Amino acid sequence: MFKSAWSLVRCQHGGKVKEFYQRLYLKKGAKKSIIATSRKMIEVLYVMIRTGKLFDSMPENILNRKLTQYGLM
Repeated sequence: MFKSAWSLVRCQHGGKVKEFYQRLYLKKGAKKSIIATSRKMIEVLYVMIRTGKLFDSMPENILNRKLTQYGLM
């Protein structure tokens, strides 16, 4: 799971998760921050499965563009 956290943190549109990592990085360093970010992602996934709601980390226009690109909209 930490590899997916790394890719999300390093991408251009990391959103709230990227902000969370950057905030922790200043206090804790890279290793502890990426593990905490991975844990946060697992918690979010669990809540998404439990409630059936989507996580809104991206701005609306980027989300619509990606959904259209993959034929989901």
